[in-house]
Parts: sequence; structure tokens; C-alpha cells
Amino acid sequence: MAKYCTNCGKKLKEGEKCDCKKEVNVMDNDTIKKLTNLCKGIIYTPIDTMKEFTKKSNFNLSIVLIAILSFIAGLFSMSLCKNGLNYSLQLSYSGIESMMPRTIEIPYMKIFFTSLIVVFALSFVYTGLLYLVNSKIFKRESDFKEVYSMYGACSIISSIGLLASAILIFVNVTLGIILLVLTSILNVVYTYHGLKFLGKTDENKYGYIYVLTNIFFYIVIFIISKIFS
Repeated sequence: MAKYCTNCGKKLKEGEKCDCKKEVNVMDNDTIKKLTNLCKGIIYTPIDTMKEFTKKSNFNLSIVLIAILSFIAGLFSMSLCKNGLNYSLQLSYSGIESMMPRTIEIPYMKIFFTSLIVVFALSFVYTGLLYLVNSKIFKRESDFKEVYSMYGACSIISSIGLLASAILIFVNVTLGIILLVLTSILNVVYTYHGLKFLGKTDENKYGYIYVLTNIFFYIVIFIISKIFS
């Protein structure tokens, strides 16, 4: 008599145990170890690490990485609003005016969750567009999960940069912004090199794929902004 898993309904052979619960447990010890090695690798051997990580099997872990990035983006937005506003007020007020009370209520929680949701949602928009441009327009064989995994690996450097910028902004807003810009440039370089793992190697197409994806992405951003404005 056939047996079925009481959790997912999968048909099991005699003596077989279902591993569905293990699959659901995204952050087990092996995953944490893999995440640690990935973070080290993306810093010391980024190209080799992206090559190894750009696989469909790493899709779930990539979602975790993007969730971490989204969380840090929320912290960065709050830090920028708080310290950036104080910096602007210091530049705007002087002399007797500096003695005037300047109380402005900032909706930190709204800023945090809005930033978190927007960054997480846009990660799917961007990788979806990259997948379409790479696979459908330029006919390079790749799977969406592979594209997202590559993007997830690249997000580590963005997370580190955003977190460092959020902290540095407390010391100096300008230095924090400069660090953010430098991190963004590095992320562009990583993403560009990551294209080589999304299909057969043809370096002549990388620039066109990257530029066209970003053009479509900013068009989508513009349309969304008009809808919600």
C-alpha cells in the first residue's frame, strides 16, 4: 500500500522519508555555513563565487540575501532622513535663527517599511527584465532562478556598502553618500561580470544586455512613479 507524506502529500516508497520539512527550513546549519562562505567569497574571489552560486538551487538563499539587503535599505533610509535632515537644517539656519526651535516629526517606521518593500519588490522587477533581455532578446540560455541567484550574490556587496554608509552618515553625511556611490559602482561591475554565467559566453553582448535592461528598468520605475504620484 502506497504511503504519502502527511505534510506535503508526496508519494513515498517503502521506508522512504520525505525531506519537504528540510527544504522549508531555509536557514539550517548548512545554509548558514554556505551563506558565510558566500560572503567571504564575494569579497575575496567575486567572479569565482558568482560562477559557483549562479544556479537554480540557490534561488531560496538568494531571496534571503535580497531580504537582508531590503532590511538594510530600510535602515539606510531612516539614517539618511534623520541625519540628512539635521545636516540640511544646520546649513539653512544661522545666527539668531539657529536659536529657533525646529521640530520636525519623521515617520521612521513608514520610511523603513516602504524602503524594505520597494527594494524587495524591485529586485524581482530588475531580474525579470534581465532574464527577458538576456534570454528572449539576445537568445542566451538562462533560467530566471539563475538570474536571481546571480543578483543575490551581487547584493552582498550592496548590503555591506549600504550598512557602512548608514553608519558613516551619523559621522558625516557627505562621506556616507560618497561611500554609497562607490559601492553602487562596484555593484555595477559585479553585475556586468555576472552576465557571463547567464548563458553561453559572448562578451560582445554584455554591454548591450546591461544597458538595455537598465533602460527598461528605469522606464518601469517612471511608469510606476506616475501611477502612484
